[in-house]
Amino acid sequence: MIALKDYQERVRDSLRDFFRQTARDQDPAPAFREVTRRTFGASMPYLPVAVAGLERQMPYVCLRVPTGGGKTLLACYAVGLAMRELMRADRAVALWLVPSNTILDQTAAALRDPRHPYRRALELACGAVEVVTIEEALRLSRGTVEGQKVVIVATIQSFRVEDTTGRKVYERNSAFAEHLLNVPADRAAHLLPGPDGKPMPSLVNMLRLRRPIVIVDEAHNARTDLSFATLGSVLPSCIVEFTATPDRTKNPSNILHHVSAMELKAGNMVKLPLRVITRHPSQRDQLLAEAVTLRADLEKLAVAEGQKTGEYLRPILLLQAERVDACEPLRNRLTSDFGVAKDDVKISVGRLDELKDVKDIASQKCPVRFIITVEKLREGWDCPFAYVLCSLKETRSATAIEQIVGRILRLPRAEVKQHPDLNCAYAFSVSDSITEVLAELREALESNGFTAAEADRIIIPVVQGVMPLGVQPKTAQVAPTEIDAAVARVQVAALTGKARIDAAKGEITVYVPLDEEETEKLAGCVKTPEAKAKVRQVVALVREVEMAYLGGGKTRLPSPYEQHLDFIVPLLCVRENGMLFEFESTFLLEHPWKLSAKDASLSPDYHPLVRPVGKAGLVDVGGKGEVQTSVLQATSETDFVATLHQQVLALGGSGDWSLESLVGWLDRRINHQDIPAGESAEFLRKVVRGLMAKFGITDVSALALDRFRLRDEVEEHIQKHRDSERKTAFQAFLLPDSALAVGNERTINFKAMSYEPSWLYEGGFQFKKHYFGTKPGEMRESTPGGEITEEFKCAQFLDGELSEVKFWVRNLARKATSFRLQTSKDWFYPDFLCQLADERMLAVEYKGKHLYDATDSEEKRAVGAVWASRSGGTCLFVMPTEGDFSSIAKIVKG
Repeated sequence: MIALKDYQERVRDSLRDFFRQTARDQDPAPAFREVTRRTFGASMPYLPVAVAGLERQMPYVCLRVPTGGGKTLLACYAVGLAMRELMRADRAVALWLVPSNTILDQTAAALRDPRHPYRRALELACGAVEVVTIEEALRLSRGTVEGQKVVIVATIQSFRVEDTTGRKVYERNSAFAEHLLNVPADRAAHLLPGPDGKPMPSLVNMLRLRRPIVIVDEAHNARTDLSFATLGSVLPSCIVEFTATPDRTKNPSNILHHVSAMELKAGNMVKLPLRVITRHPSQRDQLLAEAVTLRADLEKLAVAEGQKTGEYLRPILLLQAERVDACEPLRNRLTSDFGVAKDDVKISVGRLDELKDVKDIASQKCPVRFIITVEKLREGWDCPFAYVLCSLKETRSATAIEQIVGRILRLPRAEVKQHPDLNCAYAFSVSDSITEVLAELREALESNGFTAAEADRIIIPVVQGVMPLGVQPKTAQVAPTEIDAAVARVQVAALTGKARIDAAKGEITVYVPLDEEETEKLAGCVKTPEAKAKVRQVVALVREVEMAYLGGGKTRLPSPYEQHLDFIVPLLCVRENGMLFEFESTFLLEHPWKLSAKDASLSPDYHPLVRPVGKAGLVDVGGKGEVQTSVLQATSETDFVATLHQQVLALGGSGDWSLESLVGWLDRRINHQDIPAGESAEFLRKVVRGLMAKFGITDVSALALDRFRLRDEVEEHIQKHRDSERKTAFQAFLLPDSALAVGNERTINFKAMSYEPSWLYEGGFQFKKHYFGTKPGEMRESTPGGEITEEFKCAQFLDGELSEVKFWVRNLARKATSFRLQTSKDWFYPDFLCQLADERMLAVEYKGKHLYDATDSEEKRAVGAVWASRSGGTCLFVMPTEGDFSSIAKIVKG
């Protein structure tokens, strides 16, 4: 089983919260605004589907996940979330759309294979599930559909009438006659009629009846008016897109969550940085030799690491030849000039696709180490072993380089390697301008799902620290005897951290661009003309790379992170048996309490027999004996979700329910790891018996019909009891004699952390003291109305007006690598952390006037004050409001 990465859990949680609130409010717009507010720091407008055939209130969202981020794995969880949280059903049909038949075969095979992580994730999310292709779906029995969950893997083309399979989808099919027996009266009007005017048995009508969950993989391939109108033919319950590059113009997607490059890197999903090597076209042979040598060196590292870890890894070099007719000569050259075995080289161009015969390229028996292509590799081909790209073409199409770059980004097994060189990707390119090559690769990264800001300045963890993509320290290697140690000590100090010299190792490292005067100072640290030339060369390289990625190239001060300065923040802990443990929610749950003794009366607004109104129908017999159906009550488009719930209930039936079976069903679907099963079961019995007595219900099946809404009500009621008990425990921890403590034994150090914001500040203000550089994460300069945000003003104050601040960091909410304090309900992430010049630590949480007196803010002030008081004067906490930052200066100077 593949455990979800932190960022994948955040994506899953966003989708769960969206579906859950949509089902509760019966409107996707408020849910979308609320989830995007938490995700992006500002509410985004929800754009209803404006395509013929699709109802405007149908929930439709996009999850933007870059190449290598695990879209398929997340899609498996999305099916279960839509079924449980939106449809409120125990079974459902999902239509999983992919861009091509090649991807269809791969996806269906993975979802069926009981050993594959995708299948395991799908079963974990949905339970027992039947996976079929669109061709196999043409033979689906009613028993299969009603007995378990069904996932149909298809292409969008399969639902177009002009497609052969598409015609079969719409044609009369006797296999579906049984599906239309005893169809609820109000549903008959939704089914496509045959020549006789009656609903025609067909796959499309079965889907319309079941209101399928639609998953669109690589949605940018499907986002045309024609393609989306095609989806209207199946009457989906919702549409969830997964793509790296959503449409932002013609058919803008509702982006619910965006995964950033920093999050992918922190999750060990991708190989970054992307190291770039260029040679002039006249040095094409040297470039090829260097790429071949690097691949061999990487394999030696992989073998050595495999002896320690047991992981098998065989780095592969992707070669982009100049022309199709140059591929075979290139293979011959690899065998003759470099001693490469012919079986180690495969060609993948047009009709000559030798990769299709490679069954398992990750197998230890597979010899493939080189793949030669021209424009792109076979669709669907994926191998994390691809580490090196070498392009021998001077003129490259943008699509070709985009597609091939995407092949070398995935990190094998999504696990960080011990040797840092095995965590990077490598690109060799024939060009007389590294600036052009880097710009080309930057565009390629954007096409693989990274934002323009990320491609320009991706903050990533490498051995030396978090650096912008490509803008890593460059080192010149000289003989130790060539360094004048006395001069070096003086000049390096004058460069204020911009360069470092290790005289013992003969290493001269440049961190940021230098101007001419600084370059000469650094060159003066070495004795020979050859060594001075190496220094000037590495300075020029740093300048060129930064120009390509940051658009600058001028000298600047390195960030505190680039200078490897410690940024240590003590944690608030609980002292037990002489040891410190971070204060978190489990300590609050240790407070003894009995759920079974609590009030089991649900909200007075809840009535299990009065369910959301959908559409009602009538079945009658006309004067000539014909069966007539009609809709008695039509509702507005805002009733989409209510109607959906009624249709799901009508198809599901009441079933055979007892009190204990309903209690068991609720118990399994309500998260209560902190409450013993016996306690929860007894409480649930009190709830069910109380409802039956209150509303005069004699058959528990009536409650079972409303079990999903009942689950939500009970879960909310249990949470209120839990919150009350946690608050009692929390208040006890705030008392002076509690076990809370702050010490040097339990700290976090941002120097050792990966900074993984979902987005970077994009305004024009140049922050000088931010720990990770001039672009803080997740900070907005202005509101949608154009007003400067108060948080931004607070950051400006810390950066420029408070001289006592040595450096500071924008503390990211809901990230595992951030500083946090526990409240009675959740984690609290102060907005800013500041290292003061006197080594004290300052935490700042800004609160607007409308939030300052809220209960949540009171708890944050209280726990912040305890953190500061238990630190012995080394930590400070302050919560300014109403744009008044004098309280910050007062606590720092006082």
